[in-house]
Amino acid sequence: MFLTISYLSNASYQLTDEDIDALMINTKDFNDANNISGILIYSDLTFFQVLEGENNIIVSLFEKIKQDYRHYNILKILEIKSNKRRFNRYYTNFITHHNKSATKELTKLLENTNEYMLDHKLHSLVVYQSRALMNLY
Repeated sequence: MFLTISYLSNASYQLTDEDIDALMINTKDFNDANNISGILIYSDLTFFQVLEGENNIIVSLFEKIKQDYRHYNILKILEIKSNKRRFNRYYTNFITHHNKSATKELTKLLENTNEYMLDHKLHSLVVYQSRALMNLY
């Protein structure tokens, strides 16, 4: 059984650009090693993440995320159990506040529903939250 969780949170003010870059790398490495798919986006002191994987792994990971000092005001906006994946891999490096190429890559990802996200409703959520973070509304 797969579990998909999505949340928004506010980044701690003391995080530097280097901290954010390291977080993106470490997150991708951990998630790849644990067969977790989804997406992580950071913009204007806000994180948006979708995590998807085996139920027990995601439950444990989300508990750790809620205790992480690097962010606060964690708001879970989605939790779905399913027999199939909605993402085909894990996507990071969408740090849109200081990286124009990341913004372009994120925009490309959002435009290609079938290639990256296998669920139309989840894609709609990701598109909406991503555009809101990039101030495209």
